Amino acid sequence: MKLKINGLINNPKWKQIACICDMSNPEKSHPISRNCKHCCCKQAEESMPKESFKVNNPEMKNGKPTDKVIVKEVKEITIMRSSDGYESILGWSF
Repeated sequence: MKLKINGLINNPKWKQIACICDMSNPEKSHPISRNCKHCCCKQAEESMPKESFKVNNPEMKNGKPTDKVIVKEVKEITIMRSSDGYESILGWSF
């Protein structure tokens, strides 16, 4: 099932920044360079889930966990973005 994502932006400002990775030497450019703002922002966006997913939560009784697990399907997340002018994804919550 497709995930509802709150806070999506069609063209965030980080996409207008050029990649500065040296692609002539893949061994140097992989994993992504922490100096390349474009690639760091791209990696954060690509790591975000796109489909619904399940999480296991402990059942609570009188403020204490029992031995049971409650499975919850997450169908909606909310993106948290940076305030540094790049509109990059810092994280997400459900």
